Amino acid sequence: MKNLTIEISGQPSHYDIVFEETLVSLDKSLKAQIKRRNYLVVTDRNIYEKSPFFRLNDFKNHLLVLPPGESEKKWETVVKILDKAFELDLDRQSVFVAISGGVYGDMVGFASAVFMRGVPFIQVPTSLLAMVDSSVGGKTGFDCAQGKNLIGAFHQPEKVLCAADFLKTLPHEELKNGFCEMVKHGIVADEIHFKSLESMPSLTVKTIMPLIRDSIAIKQKIVEQDEKEAGIRGYLNLGHTFGHAIEQLSDFKIPHGQAVAMGCVMAAEFAYKKEISSAELVAVIRAIFEKFEIGVDCEFSQTAIFKAMRHDKKKKDGHIRLILPEAIGRVRYYEMADEL
Repeated sequence: MKNLTIEISGQPSHYDIVFEETLVSLDKSLKAQIKRRNYLVVTDRNIYEKSPFFRLNDFKNHLLVLPPGESEKKWETVVKILDKAFELDLDRQSVFVAISGGVYGDMVGFASAVFMRGVPFIQVPTSLLAMVDSSVGGKTGFDCAQGKNLIGAFHQPEKVLCAADFLKTLPHEELKNGFCEMVKHGIVADEIHFKSLESMPSLTVKTIMPLIRDSIAIKQKIVEQDEKEAGIRGYLNLGHTFGHAIEQLSDFKIPHGQAVAMGCVMAAEFAYKKEISSAELVAVIRAIFEKFEIGVDCEFSQTAIFKAMRHDKKKKDGHIRLILPEAIGRVRYYEMADEL
């Protein structure tokens, strides 16, 4: 699979998204990227125990293994990462490495952004969701009592290394989570990508792999134009304002991808009520998720969801800014005022 290069507008730096064929080639590339620098590798216990990657390389004493789950995405966990960096005597020439899904990818990115005012980090995404979404674009951070990802920083990775072999150890529900973000990319900016996902006979590693690069390329083009989300990068938040509220209301029992799927359907329904889109669009968006047995019906009331949305970080002048679909491949901003 051909590699991608992210070139941020107005910045001299760039970084590559590299697709490795095997975990062995990934290990070689990671070692070559770290070079002779001091480093810290962070992963979670599930990945450490289930992935054969850590049988190739134990990283000696440079490895920090932490508990899995969204509940760990908090300041106290960031402190553990920073404490380990100090214990290993890392300095400004050192590098952080996240071999993880989105939870630790976000936190390791944030820790590297604030450690000694910023050091490089490498993303090695192990889930489909992390490959197509959280590892690309430089958004880092963690959750707090007021909501999801409300504390963070923009800090671009030095390199992103992807390997399909990680996906082979994932439970099917994790493939569904990543698939939901890929569908979102299609709704936002690429009708052809949406139709390719829609036409898959089944959701497996084999069927989804050829489409991963296309999905990342959609995000790449948007991030390159708008790194700090001043304009079109906000389009990638389709489904997320509703979705983050749903995650919070469920105490994060509903996984991120499924919450985004619910949010995409809610956004389409809201757009239809506001005469921005059609009933046919709502049906098409609902159908692609239901085809692959992704539940999009939400048990929480509209009142509860709107209340939870008040803490969303994507507000402007005190108003929630939704991303609403007009058609497959085209979305727009909508500022909520009277609805809340």
